[in-house]
Amino acid sequence: MPATEMDQPAEKRQRSDKPATSPAPLVSINPWYLTSDFAVPFREAFTSSLSSTYTHTSPSSDASGTIVAHPFHTAKLQNILPPAFLHALKQELTSLTWHERSNDLYTFHQTDDLALNPLTHIKALRDYLASDQFVTLMERLTGTQLARGHLDMAAQRYKKGNHLLCHDDDVHRGQMARRIAYIIYLVDDQWSEEDGGALGLYSNDSEGHPGEVVARLLPEFNSMGFFLTGLVSFHTVEEITVRDANRERWSVTGWFYGPIESLVAQEHPPLSPSLLPALLPFSEDSADWAQWVNPEYLSEKSQDRIQDMFLDQSSVQLQQFIAPDVYAQILAESDPWSTATLLGPPHLRSYLEATPAPASKLSALLAFLRSSSFARLLAKLTSIDTVAAAQQLRRFEHGHYTLIHDEVQEPFGLDVTLSLQPTKTEWEDSWGGATHYIADKDELLRITPEANSLSLVLRDEGTLRFVKFLNHMAPVSRQEVAMVFDIAPSDSDSDDEE
Repeated sequence: MPATEMDQPAEKRQRSDKPATSPAPLVSINPWYLTSDFAVPFREAFTSSLSSTYTHTSPSSDASGTIVAHPFHTAKLQNILPPAFLHALKQELTSLTWHERSNDLYTFHQTDDLALNPLTHIKALRDYLASDQFVTLMERLTGTQLARGHLDMAAQRYKKGNHLLCHDDDVHRGQMARRIAYIIYLVDDQWSEEDGGALGLYSNDSEGHPGEVVARLLPEFNSMGFFLTGLVSFHTVEEITVRDANRERWSVTGWFYGPIESLVAQEHPPLSPSLLPALLPFSEDSADWAQWVNPEYLSEKSQDRIQDMFLDQSSVQLQQFIAPDVYAQILAESDPWSTATLLGPPHLRSYLEATPAPASKLSALLAFLRSSSFARLLAKLTSIDTVAAAQQLRRFEHGHYTLIHDEVQEPFGLDVTLSLQPTKTEWEDSWGGATHYIADKDELLRITPEANSLSLVLRDEGTLRFVKFLNHMAPVSRQEVAMVFDIAPSDSDSDDEE
């Protein structure tokens, strides 16, 4: 029987001329994706004008590449990495510190940037995605020039109700720009369409703004989605709607970068300020306040008390503001929302706007709220004189929101919101749907809907507001009269102009 290596004397083993071998890499892509049989036809499809979804499956049927043709080419590679590696990766990610990220655009949990994380599987994935082999493959599949040494990578967990709203990922950093966005899904094997979390792809209208979600990429364990970023790549992570709150949408995401000079010069189409309701002069109205307003707010003593509160805090919320019998009449009228219009575009807002029947009690209320008579009452409550107002009758249903956008910002002034909730409901923060006031990313104030309440907020320069995404857990919609009152110039302002 021949001697084994371990049977040999130590000296003989040390003198062996057998060349040393490098350890096998911890992670590598399914080798079929590296073959010309896959890559060449896939690139031809990805870079051409497809009319329908393209799919290329491996001869062994253990891997498949798909391209969604419309509204912009978005790819998905299945069974891309060793499953055991991804399970070990997920275990390492579980041990990290996770941060809740929440603003007008999103709510989810995220790790820090994983660029320097030393844990074995995290580092192995990052090094492999940044390797010349993988970057070259991404170039080969998409026909896009990429830069070496430029890769973003972080992990996300989307819990029940979490979401990421409409955006395009078009970001430039110095001489580099995001060129390919990628998502490696780590969801459980049972994840299905009803659990939510799909990558929703928006169509684009004639002006280049996002329209509506017309295609979806469903999360699937051990699959990788990717697409070219740019002016038409508007997308969303749809709300997580799992029944079991312990199930979460796990993923590792990031971007490959490329040189700016390789891009065709383009600019985002501007958003028109006309999207916002116009400031209009008050109508002349001598209506008796008592016809509409709860008598509690009409005494001089109450008005002085409210004014002191407002001057101290720059905001106040008045419960049962409309006389209860009048409020009941308004709610008893026919529903104005059956003919409401959905307002967008979705990278700015999504909610319903309605116009009440001309002879209705609600129509008369709207007229009173934009009258000089009501402006005089506001002056009693706030000490602020106003000269014009913008008004909307609006409703937020599941999936509705407003976003802060640099190009279209509300005029500063006195925000006046009358809640028209049909019943008194104890609003929960977990539903979303609250109005958030922020300055330099710090939250200053949060107002939740409350039936028949009037909120008054002085919003000056540097303060912005948004209505948070209303998620599927909310049992009711949010409906209201939303107004912004233009503040009259003060005597000091007039002196400054002179």
